[in-house]
Amino acid sequence: MNQKMTWEEMKKLFPDEWLLITDFELNKFGQVVTGIVEYHSKEMDDFLSFQPTNKDTAFRYTGESTFAGLRSHAQHDHSL
Repeated sequence: MNQKMTWEEMKKLFPDEWLLITDFELNKFGQVVTGIVEYHSKEMDDFLSFQPTNKDTAFRYTGESTFAGLRSHAQHDHSL
């Protein structure tokens, strides 16, 4: 799969998967806008044995983040 696609297309084609993306473009917030998916997997551990390429790569997850750190902290009233 050497076809450049948008982030929205990647999320539809590879739902809840980890992606290794090359030839990517980022927006001003550091989010992937377009790129080529070189490798994908449901399991992040599959990337531990993946051989790196000589290309710049981005590593992204297409599912919802389970990180609650700042969101959880912000939900509590921390006024003095």
